[in-house]
Amino acid sequence: MKKNSLRVLIASLLVASAALFLPACQQEEPLVEPPDTTVEQSTEAPDTASDETDAITEPETDAITEPVTEPEAETEPETEPAVPTTPPEAPASFGEASIRYECDDGSILFTYANKEKADFDTACSHYVGEGYTLYNTSDMGGNLSSTYTRGTAMAHVYWHPSNGELNLVLSHTAGATLPPATPAVTDGEYPCTVTQMQDARNVNGMSYVIQLKDGSYIIYDGGYSELTNTMEQFLRDNYKGEGKPIIRAWVLTHSHNDHYPLFQMFAKRAGRGEKFIIEHVIYAPMNDENYSMTSVNDNDPYFSVKLLDDMRHLTNTKVIFAHTGMRFTFCNLDMEILYSPESYYKTTLDLGNFNNTSIVSRLTGEGYSALFTADVGIQGSTIMENLYGDYLKSDMCQISHHGVEDVPLSFYELVKAPILFYPCNQWLYDQTERHWEERQAMEDWDCTKEILIAGLNRYTRAWGTTFDADAPLSMPDYTPPVTEEEEEEQPPVNTELLSADKTAYTVGEAITVTAVGSGTDWVGIAPTGSDGSLRWWYVTSVGSGTPFDLLTTVDGQQLSGSLPAGEYEIRLIANDQNWGSGTVLASLTITITE
Repeated sequence: MKKNSLRVLIASLLVASAALFLPACQQEEPLVEPPDTTVEQSTEAPDTASDETDAITEPETDAITEPVTEPEAETEPETEPAVPTTPPEAPASFGEASIRYECDDGSILFTYANKEKADFDTACSHYVGEGYTLYNTSDMGGNLSSTYTRGTAMAHVYWHPSNGELNLVLSHTAGATLPPATPAVTDGEYPCTVTQMQDARNVNGMSYVIQLKDGSYIIYDGGYSELTNTMEQFLRDNYKGEGKPIIRAWVLTHSHNDHYPLFQMFAKRAGRGEKFIIEHVIYAPMNDENYSMTSVNDNDPYFSVKLLDDMRHLTNTKVIFAHTGMRFTFCNLDMEILYSPESYYKTTLDLGNFNNTSIVSRLTGEGYSALFTADVGIQGSTIMENLYGDYLKSDMCQISHHGVEDVPLSFYELVKAPILFYPCNQWLYDQTERHWEERQAMEDWDCTKEILIAGLNRYTRAWGTTFDADAPLSMPDYTPPVTEEEEEEQPPVNTELLSADKTAYTVGEAITVTAVGSGTDWVGIAPTGSDGSLRWWYVTSVGSGTPFDLLTTVDGQQLSGSLPAGEYEIRLIANDQNWGSGTVLASLTITITE
């Protein structure tokens, strides 16, 4: 499907979602209708090749247990909004905009230069006069923003005093999918926490789970699909309430495949609301013209090509397109959109570093804050430095691009966060040739009290965590020690259930395996002694008893890269259980040489 058609599809889907929305207990069809192309509800693992980060090994998977009861998601009575026949217009008195940028969500961004606060007030008054209702308003360090809705239409106005830019984002559909300006539930008995999910061994994805006071969640990215079981189990174990865990918002920061594949798999498994309730998905798709540039660096069109197709598996999930200056409230926390790709790409068609398509947002509330920078690069971080200055000060900060991006120290000096989350492994953190000076400098800062590296453990920090001003820097390593008494049980060898065409291969050579299983029995491969599989396939997806190549997917597409030289173990594991502790039905060992 061409992307221009997809833009029209997105707009029509949002209008349809506003008209069709019913409470979860009544609606049987998803709000987001399937695109033209269909996606089979298979459990095949998508290609988990990394982007420019050094992702090599995939984490283990955990066993899944089904929820016992099923509660209903928090919903509010909704009336069918009127659909405007034309999109909102900019005030005629403003004249021609200096920049007119068509966003890929069907909205249009108008940027006016040399504007004052009085012009911001004029724009706001204009939309009130046109019958729009104020959704919310924000002051982000002097950067003013107000969002207005009328039926399904939306007018988002934001002004930057540092450069005199007045921006209008106008859409005739986006007003239908915004979350309630004031949520029905704003408190609860659960502790509010931020969890950095563990990245095992050499994997460098990004996965954060925020638990709100009512027990529901906000998720940032998720990482690789092999973490899906781990994520599902974590959400169930920590929800502790009755029925299906509720995800208020799932933020997909940008379209790189060390960030979104878990969401892909999660959406397919969620089975139209049977396991989890996902109320909103927040993302910012790219503009067509940016994608067409020849200087593109590692661009990935997932947001514009496949995301809506994956969302057809979900029920009652609304799409929120993130624009700079927006603010949303989920239970006890506000989400501020400090930066979206439009802030940079409206001024240049040269895509340059694709990491600058990242959404940068901050959660605030109860006198505390957590900043999520995703993979934003120097261009995006410089924009934020100039716009916000000291307003960037936060209590927790996820360091950009797994800690090895060229975001300058001056940005983090403004953030001054006592807790630094690094979505990387120890090996990448220690890379001296990849901006080690910045990481070392932050270790030495008096304001830095804790550095948490995802590869070492799953770290949870309470909302409101404080430190003694004189406390020394902590870099905890909670890797459990291995004792001599621990003897690993040897997996069974059963050639009737699992076999390979030979035992020795060269790098890049096809590894043909035959496995016999049913249901959710799966085959994985990992270096001998590893605690997690590199790649995996469900037996029923490849066909029980059918030979298949471990280096290809079911549809014959080559996986990115080949396995390096070394000794590997291939396991057939029962019923979706994990690599390390699950029931191994059969196992074999192969070697790969140069």
